[in-house]
Amino acid sequence: MRKCVLGLGVILSVVAFSPAQQVNPFLVPERANSRINASVQIARLLKDMGYNRIAVVYMETSDLCALFSASLVASLRTLGVEAYYVKGGEGLEDRLKLLQPFHVYMAYFGERPHEEVQSQFNQDLKRVLKYQEKPSLVLQPSLLGLGFVSGILADETLSYSLENHPMLSFVFEEGRVKPARVVIKDFEVKVSVQEPKAPQKQQPTRQRRK
Repeated sequence: MRKCVLGLGVILSVVAFSPAQQVNPFLVPERANSRINASVQIARLLKDMGYNRIAVVYMETSDLCALFSASLVASLRTLGVEAYYVKGGEGLEDRLKLLQPFHVYMAYFGERPHEEVQSQFNQDLKRVLKYQEKPSLVLQPSLLGLGFVSGILADETLSYSLENHPMLSFVFEEGRVKPARVVIKDFEVKVSVQEPKAPQKQQPTRQRRK
């Protein structure tokens, strides 16, 4: 765990203090730390759910998304999961073809304007579909919670391509991350939140009397 914390600290310092980012108001500890904490929780869930060889694609115009993605990749690798850090935007499908991931994690929002996020999310989804017709998609919690998944429905071609295609996302409830199964069916977004399994209580062992 110490190795993981040190790795995430290096990521934060590199992103936050590079010359191009010194005046970036978004990369302050209050915003960055919440992303890092979320990435650690999500990485554990993905590991427990058997996910491996994951391409974490981040929104190309969002430094917060880039930070979250770097933290998620570092956390996954620390847990022994193969993961890649991939920039979204033009040429995304070619970058995915080189890596050949089993799953594609879409890390989008980063407190950017709604129209900008929706536009880039939809465009990059189409690029992912060029890489693989039926990809295994994992969606950032903000994409589900802030309505960007519903925004797919405005693009008839895209929503038709993803019709009845299962996707994974997450919701936050009382500080805990829970997996949520997402599917577009009959031009509606249907969500099913899964309760994490409670750990089994171990029965105390009785010692034999000699």
